[in-house]
Amino acid sequence: MQALRQIVNVTDNFLHVALPTNFNAKKVEIIVFPIEEKREPKKLRNSERFFGAISNETATRLHKHTKKAREEWERDIY
Repeated sequence: MQALRQIVNVTDNFLHVALPTNFNAKKVEIIVFPIEEKREPKKLRNSERFFGAISNETATRLHKHTKKAREEWERDIY
């Protein structure tokens, strides 16, 4: 038994299947399976990826801690 597999594009609900010259068959069965296109995931910015990951209360505490840590770098240590 000969078998042929092709992936073809559908145009206006029609498809064209070309058979090789050495394909000797008078009757064939055609089964059509749709191919799902792989979608590339949308690249999200960090602000979009992590939005809502922590509560507002935690964000406020972290912001205050970071601000305090930055101020410590600017003081004289001599």
